[in-house]
Amino acid sequence: MSPFIKTCFLFFVITIAALAGCKRDVKIALDPDKPRNWLTDYFDKKYLLYKLDDNFYKDQPLHHSFENISSDFISDFKPLGYDPNFNLEYRHVYSKECDFHILDTTLKYAEVYFPNTCLTKDSARGEVTITNSSPQPKTFYVRLFYQNTTYWNRTDDEFEFYNNQSLNNYYGVSEMQQVTVPAKEKAIVKLAYTIGMDPKRENPRKEWKDPARPGNYEFMVLALPEKNNVLMNDTIDLKNINPFAEVKKDELKNNGRLYAQHFAYVSPKHFKFIFLEEFFDGTNALDKNHLYVPLNGWQKKLCDTCTNWYRSAITENWNTEEFFNGYLSKAYFVKANYGQRESNYTIDSNGITLTSPKSTRGNYNKTWGEVVMQPSFKYGHLTVRAKFSDMLNKQGTPNGQVHNLWLYQRFLEPVSAEDPYPDIVDGSGIKPYEIDFEIWSASSYNENTVWNRNAFINYSIVDYMRGPWVKLKPGEIKNIGNYDVERFNKRQANVIGSEMDEHFFESWHTYDLYWYPDSVRFLLDGEEKAIINTDAARIPDKQMFLWIGTPMYQDGTYYTQSFVPFLKQDKKSIIDYIRIE
Repeated sequence: MSPFIKTCFLFFVITIAALAGCKRDVKIALDPDKPRNWLTDYFDKKYLLYKLDDNFYKDQPLHHSFENISSDFISDFKPLGYDPNFNLEYRHVYSKECDFHILDTTLKYAEVYFPNTCLTKDSARGEVTITNSSPQPKTFYVRLFYQNTTYWNRTDDEFEFYNNQSLNNYYGVSEMQQVTVPAKEKAIVKLAYTIGMDPKRENPRKEWKDPARPGNYEFMVLALPEKNNVLMNDTIDLKNINPFAEVKKDELKNNGRLYAQHFAYVSPKHFKFIFLEEFFDGTNALDKNHLYVPLNGWQKKLCDTCTNWYRSAITENWNTEEFFNGYLSKAYFVKANYGQRESNYTIDSNGITLTSPKSTRGNYNKTWGEVVMQPSFKYGHLTVRAKFSDMLNKQGTPNGQVHNLWLYQRFLEPVSAEDPYPDIVDGSGIKPYEIDFEIWSASSYNENTVWNRNAFINYSIVDYMRGPWVKLKPGEIKNIGNYDVERFNKRQANVIGSEMDEHFFESWHTYDLYWYPDSVRFLLDGEEKAIINTDAARIPDKQMFLWIGTPMYQDGTYYTQSFVPFLKQDKKSIIDYIRIE
């Protein structure tokens, strides 16, 4: 198929993809295969730490800047106050006590820290032993440093001296402490710190814009005999200095002359930060508008040619002949409720349920449920387990429903003057990043327009052509990283998934996104389906939030949207597990 024909075909698919239907109601029931909270007891109840198996990382190599070492002067480094050989994990708890904002008129941004300082009323306490083997007392200046290594730019032995990419890493420091150790003695120093919002102070008035990043963390501590060092400065500018990069430069360039004898390090196996682990078991605050916010009333225009009038038929047993030439084409028109509705959202121990409600005579609905996650994050591994409602009836015809599982940019920005494509924007003149699973109905294209019995997932990054280096241009298809990636419009790069089995919507499925600084990886039920990297798209580098919806699709044409019958039964989509790590 030529690129031109395929582009036209995809345009047609998108136009009628709205016609996604259901075979039957999904009944809400406890799922025996639903993930359970297998870590039932805290290793440390105050700081909410779990102890993982000793072999937890056996088959999972982690990025790390250095090796676990201690020097002659500094030893017994315990970043969390425990043996550094322990594999510890922290899962953030979203509590009503931990809101950054308290007004009902504003978003209640959660305070995402390790530890939950609003719950513990305390910072974490690192611990290190300083040894003075000389015959005279010695003063040391001591500081702890941490860095996320799961989503990073390298500061290991492959570190590149002459670029500043490592400044985009997530890292922070404790306060500097001064300690005088008597001759021939040791001193234990405790260092208070938090892994929390905006450690680089990039948004001093809006620190909630940069909550702690999920993933594994490495730690180092320096105990220097002089305070006159850039890493000990009380006003250290972390926007322009990555401490791990500074120590690595010294190691590679000067054989560690400056820091090696005054340095200890603990690898990222010691600590893992889970941004969200949601079993819907009451661990997190689940009241409406706290962690999850149902959308109400906000909606795109139905379509460019729509009038908000619809054919009055209520049926789910119809075919294409009836649609184009039969009774459906002759039904009179009625007005209907349309758009997202908060009433179509529920949350309980079964999870989040999003409903597209049925219609009855006199109560016509083209409405659906959508929910967004209040906290946002930058980079991470997202897992969502869900059962989305069926998209096709027994005749193989759709009902207008599709399913969206997105990451969407939290804080929108005006178009930069340096943007190579400033004219490519959305309707409001901005360029919101997205990382998307989009589940559409599929079609067979011929002169009679026949819908078939399949659906497919579009794996997508919406970047609005913000990267001048991106090789994939509008209208092109290129094989990048073993996948055919295409831009059938100016907004996004896409990998079109294969058609799903007709029984796909009868089962629970797991959707995984691995969002790295240089690529995004998509998995369905544990099987990789797509990778989109910097050759194909500008990888989002802003705070994103989770957005899940089941819309009666808004971007169709007058003909397909207005003629599709109303639903005869409620259609329910259930999300029963979410994890961000």
